[in-house]
Amino acid sequence: MHVRHGAYRLVVKADVPFPSGTREDEWRLSRVRESNDVNAEVREAVDRDGYSLFKIGLSLSEIPE
Repeated sequence: MHVRHGAYRLVVKADVPFPSGTREDEWRLSRVRESNDVNAEVREAVDRDGYSLFKIGLSLSEIPE
């Protein structure tokens, strides 16, 4: 969870360097999960990009047409 913008969540693997473009101290650990307890699309993004970033509480009007 981002420390200043609490709706943002960052999913990373525990055993890899933190993603460039942000700092670890900008994030607060909210929970630890095993990979089989994470959505398949999130797992794929983490494997491909090193992280998955999403926002809680988006409204339908924020979906691009």
